[in-house]
Amino acid sequence: MSFFSRKMDYALLVLSHLHGNPDGSSAREISAKFSISRPFLANIMKTLCHHGYLSSHRGVHGGYVLIRKPEDIALADIMQSLDEPFHLTDCSKDIEKQTCSARNFCPIRTGMSGVHDRIRTILKDVTLAEILDPTIRPSISRQFGLELVSHGTHK
Repeated sequence: MSFFSRKMDYALLVLSHLHGNPDGSSAREISAKFSISRPFLANIMKTLCHHGYLSSHRGVHGGYVLIRKPEDIALADIMQSLDEPFHLTDCSKDIEKQTCSARNFCPIRTGMSGVHDRIRTILKDVTLAEILDPTIRPSISRQFGLELVSHGTHK
């Protein structure tokens, strides 16, 4: 099971492609490059436009352009734009939407809630810029005061 949905995977490919093509690119070009069905891609790009990540232009020279800086785009925001809100477990949903029959006496509920919150914090802290350029020092390391050596392991 993948953590990111297929929509999220493809959205990251689209954002990466448009970052590398600042003059923009057509849906047809992106669809062909990544072998994504055009209707599915159109749905993703429409959503990315609606949430202010892309701008679209119609016509012969039309296409899509990335309009936000990668360092201003958090993974959590992209995920929330494309999919249902992230829930590690059923009990991390809103109280009204919980369906777990053990929620009132569950011995791991509080612990799992803490894990859920930590994952959300990381997803909010990791930016598209860090994915596009893996040499960028991860934000989470700054948050916890960790130093990273050049090959990406902790000192």
